[in-house]
Amino acid sequence: MRNRINFDEEYVKIILDGKKRTTIRKGLKNYPVGKIVEFTSNNKVFCKARILKAVVKRLKELNDKDAIDDGFENKEELVKALKRIYGEVRDDEFVTIVHFEVVAVS
Repeated sequence: MRNRINFDEEYVKIILDGKKRTTIRKGLKNYPVGKIVEFTSNNKVFCKARILKAVVKRLKELNDKDAIDDGFENKEELVKALKRIYGEVRDDEFVTIVHFEVVAVS
């Protein structure tokens, strides 16, 4: 179980602005649905958020709505970012989409 989720600094503002309401993580991940976790960037907490749900899909099953919820314009932009963060990601690999709502800003 994770009580902290780390983000690259570039995503902090759009999370706090409510434009990014999910985070997509490579692999099958277990997040504490219903619990409040700390969001960090550069080892500093920038907010607390409630985990609403976690959905598992294969990379190829992601769509434009998933991308928009994650703060991107479209699926292509999202996949490009995932490959930048994780290196090569295959179409048939699993990703976990973590839906959240910010409950407190630090």
